[in-house]
Amino acid sequence: MSEEKENKPKDLFSQSVDVLGEDFWHEIGELIPNRGPRIDVYHTSTTVVVIAEIPGLDSPDQIRLDLEGQTLCITGEIPCLYPVTENRITLKERFFGTFRRHLMLPKPVTKEGIHARYHRGLLLVEMQMDIQAAQTDVPVEFS
Repeated sequence: MSEEKENKPKDLFSQSVDVLGEDFWHEIGELIPNRGPRIDVYHTSTTVVVIAEIPGLDSPDQIRLDLEGQTLCITGEIPCLYPVTENRITLKERFFGTFRRHLMLPKPVTKEGIHARYHRGLLLVEMQMDIQAAQTDVPVEFS
């Protein structure tokens, strides 16, 4: 069986940029507000890693991680660190406020093998893959 491309959504987005043009995506991006931290997800042969930009946190009480099945939920609040009223802001690209992100992980992980740390505005979550759950080959019996 041939392997399906893993970056399919990324490929579709690249095709959309080619068809609609960069100007379209720049302008539409200004209309749609960012509703949470920017996140990267990647995996190695044994680990799934999530990196989230969450600036300004001071304590573990400001962030919560929940894992249910293959979905990681990150909940928290990004504080606004400068006292400016909304009507004085001329350009707003950064997100502030309460957020909740649900991420479908690319591979099953174990609840016991999770390690999360926060450093310099980045939340890094490393999760050990559940190798047994990740196996999808089902033997077929012939009679």
